[in-house]
Amino acid sequence: MKPYIIAHRGASALAKHENSLEAFQIAIDIGSDYAEFDIRQTKDKKLIVFHDPSYKGRPIDSITYEELNLLAAKEGLHIPLLHQVLELCANHIKLDIELKETGFEEEVIHAVTNSFSYENFMIKSFLDDCVSNIKKLDPKIKAGLLLGVPKASKTVRLSEYFPKKRLKRCKADFVSPNKRLATLGFIFRMRCLKKDIYVWTINREKTINKFLRRSIQGIITDRPDIAIAMKDKL
Repeated sequence: MKPYIIAHRGASALAKHENSLEAFQIAIDIGSDYAEFDIRQTKDKKLIVFHDPSYKGRPIDSITYEELNLLAAKEGLHIPLLHQVLELCANHIKLDIELKETGFEEEVIHAVTNSFSYENFMIKSFLDDCVSNIKKLDPKIKAGLLLGVPKASKTVRLSEYFPKKRLKRCKADFVSPNKRLATLGFIFRMRCLKKDIYVWTINREKTINKFLRRSIQGIITDRPDIAIAMKDKL
């Protein structure tokens, strides 16, 4: 089976803003298999779809949703609430959800399972505790460990390239490694562990072509249009 094409932060390279309703609609319209996005929580406990830990120098968790969108509006940006993205995507596309922080796993699970069946979404995080919490709250959810934190120490990088102990500890169902980690040796080890593999972020045609031919489950890309066209030709 050829890998799923996963639109990173929506079809982020094709929209004016990543993680926007426009980006998710484009991802749906071009036939992406999944839409990938990030979740954070504002000061007033609103679950929002947003990647960065701060906006205009202000930490997301120190500002209310209303204040945040007033700032964003000056840039022509609307930051969507989680429920808005779920409503747009339901019955149209599967979801690859990244939790940027721990502490609101239960709220996310409740919101997502109200709109999506288990086979139509998965949740991942760089945080082992977050993955572990998801599996404790609902073992039926497909949960995964993200690998490839920037500027990691040698010890952390080693634990990413050989993540067997971490995967067992947090009960992850899959791994989502940065493309630099996803060597043939890494893929072989994950296959031996029976862990699905979703590689990020792959944008160059040559690299897309390489991973389309490897034994992985998904390609996460800013250019799902290119990846879909190349997949269809195989």
